Order: sequence, then C-alpha cells, then structure tokens
Amino acid sequence: MDRFTESLRTIALVAAVLVVGCRPPTAEADEIDRIAEVLSITMGSKVADVGAGDGDWSLAMAERVGDSGHVFATEVDSAEIRAIERKVETSELSNVTVILGDQQTSRLPNACCDAILLRMVYHHFVDPTSMLSSLRRSLSPGGQLAVIDILPQSHWRTLEGVPDRGGHGIPPDELVDEMTRHGFELVARHDDWNGDADRYCIVFRSSSRSDS
Repeated sequence: MDRFTESLRTIALVAAVLVVGCRPPTAEADEIDRIAEVLSITMGSKVADVGAGDGDWSLAMAERVGDSGHVFATEVDSAEIRAIERKVETSELSNVTVILGDQQTSRLPNACCDAILLRMVYHHFVDPTSMLSSLRRSLSPGGQLAVIDILPQSHWRTLEGVPDRGGHGIPPDELVDEMTRHGFELVARHDDWNGDADRYCIVFRSSSRSDS
C-alpha cells in the first residue's frame, strides 16, 4: 500500500469514527441484550416486534428465541413489509411471521405473545386506544410489553394525525398515564436507555381488569 492510499484509508477511518460519535459499534447488540433481559426473552419465547421497520430487530430476536420460539413482525407500510419478507427469506429463518397491520390494530393473533416490543413506535400511533386494546388481546397471560421511546423532540419532523405531545416523541409520564388508563400496569422503568438521556424503556403487563 503506497503512502497516498494509506493516508486516504486513515482519513476514512477517522471520518467513520466521527460519524458514529459516542455510540459504540456494539450499541445495537447491547440493546438487543437489554431488551431480552427486560422482557425475559429466551429460547422458545413468542415475541412480537410491532412497527418492525426494516425488520433488523425482528430477525435479531428470531435468532435469540430459536426454532422453538417465534417472532411476529408487524408494520403498517406495505413497502416495509416487502423489505422484511425479503430479509426473512434471505436469512432462511423459519420462525418469523410478517403481518401487515393498520392504525387501529396490529392484526396479531389473540394470546400469541409472551412479549411485545414497541421500539420508537408508540408516538406514531394515530389511535392509541384501539391499538392498545389490540395489543392487550395479543398478550398471553403474564406476558409483558416494552415501550422504548424518546422525550418530545421539537426539531424532528411533525407527524400527521398523532396526538400533539410537544414534539416528535412522548414524555414518559404521559406514556404511563395512557397505558394504565387503557388496561396495562407498570412493571419497570428504565431511563437513559442504552446510554441516551432522551430515550427510555418502560415495561408493562396487562392488568386484570378488562376494557375490551
């Protein structure tokens, strides 16, 4: 390698470090471990990734739960659904079901899940009441639901149709209030989620009372 090429490589490496910033390359792997811990996800668990995006988190959980477990990946966007399906096919995982939902229901089967993950999704809900009723029906007895979200970010894009909470996101106390009013009870709260002071993770389970 000549000196000019070596210099270019060094500049590229430095630029990559600056782009990553304070978040280490293992941040996502660390977060998967934490999610599995707070939701007690192990081999054989049945898990839903609601608002799965491009499916990366769904596939990571599918590997963790193994062939005896199952992951349901839901999305409201048809393009994202197709992207997830392609990733599942490429991965050759046989324990992932991809589901197209809508703004009122996840379309998950009743009592299908030991755990449900809502990662950076809750603040997108246009109709939280209907969606929470749907999610409650999908939890098996004793199952838990984790909401990972962010304090309202006024400089982020505005979301059409969602409740106005002072920015793109939702205050944790407001989240707890909404969840408990719609049939969930608080299990645990984790602030500064994965080293980000603006993000948090709150774990709930379905309460004994019925609202649907």
